[in-house]
Amino acid sequence: MKPFHKRLFPRQEGFFPYIYLANLCIPLYFLLQEPAARLYPGLLLMLIFVIMYRQVFWTAKWVIYFVSVELVITLVFSYFYNPMYLYMIFIFVYQIVRLPLRWMYWLCGSFTVFGLYLVHQTVFPAQLFLVVGLAAPLFGGGILPFIMKASQRYKELNEELKRVAEELRKKSLEKEQLEESKKRMLADLSHDLKTPMTTIQGYSKALYEGIVEDEEQTKRYLNYIYNKSIRVTALIDELFIFSKLDNPDSQINKQEKDLCEFLREVIVEYYELFAGKEMELDIHIPAKQIVYRFDQKLLYRAISNLLENTIKYNPEQTMVFISLKESMEHITMEIGDDGTGISEDIAQTLFEPFVRGDKNRVNDSGSGLGLAITKKIIEKHDGKVYVDTKPSRGKTNFIVELPIEASE
Repeated sequence: MKPFHKRLFPRQEGFFPYIYLANLCIPLYFLLQEPAARLYPGLLLMLIFVIMYRQVFWTAKWVIYFVSVELVITLVFSYFYNPMYLYMIFIFVYQIVRLPLRWMYWLCGSFTVFGLYLVHQTVFPAQLFLVVGLAAPLFGGGILPFIMKASQRYKELNEELKRVAEELRKKSLEKEQLEESKKRMLADLSHDLKTPMTTIQGYSKALYEGIVEDEEQTKRYLNYIYNKSIRVTALIDELFIFSKLDNPDSQINKQEKDLCEFLREVIVEYYELFAGKEMELDIHIPAKQIVYRFDQKLLYRAISNLLENTIKYNPEQTMVFISLKESMEHITMEIGDDGTGISEDIAQTLFEPFVRGDKNRVNDSGSGLGLAITKKIIEKHDGKVYVDTKPSRGKTNFIVELPIEASE
């Protein structure tokens, strides 16, 4: 049994328990008219009744016993005091609805049988006018719980239908958004492919038709074609990786490795690029090992995408903050800077395909898929990645959270 609670009834029950219990005032009034020999046992029974009524709300395991005691006290009052006490059934009849159906059959059936016997013994045939008055508690106590149970079930079904309808609405909306996202993605992809392909076609046509006679200009045209072909190849490669990661059935190769050493190795590979832009690094990585199960190749790509964005979209001499920390629930990696910053409206869609941190850079060498790929990779590790545009330090902070339990 649960420990005693200071409150009379649970707060979530509202005023209903008090309203039903208030009906006890009527039988209490008539009980106070009894002589002392009958009054005090009656008050004790009524106190037990109130305690049982209260405990129904606090100890679900013993509800059947509490309700049974309430029913027995009602029948005792009706037999030894006055048959009209049968009306006490309406004080706790809604509690019977909490019971399984088979117990409702037993309790309601018992109440009806004993109630009819009581009426036969005490009322019939001398006080036939009372039979009409006692028909309500006998009928109500016998059938009302089933009506309430059916009403409650109808309400539950109605709520369930509303919930299912809401879920269908949300899924339909998500489907529409997904279709819209795919259309937008295809449009962006077509645009990003069309620009370099148009350049390749134009320059190759000029070379094929012999329009260009100068050797230096020919080399420049060939260099343009080569660079644009690399751009197209990189874009197709990124799109292939994104599509593969977007497939829920795709598997990743997780292996246990020291996450601290891994992050150091990634940073070292980009050190020269940071130095080339005279960026200052503030690195906080624990000296201890943090062993974690992850796909080294994919996580490298995710982190490198964040580092490349930091280098590409920030001016020279930007301060860059990189940290790794472990808590009870997460391993957190942060890559922040005090550079250009990202507006809040762009941050909302930054991890969607073909979205760039700076809308003026739509023609840069990026594919627009880097951060979308990063998000997919982190999600494959059951983690999440997001950007804080107003961090306590700097202007932009990319945060990667990997759950501890995912590595077990």
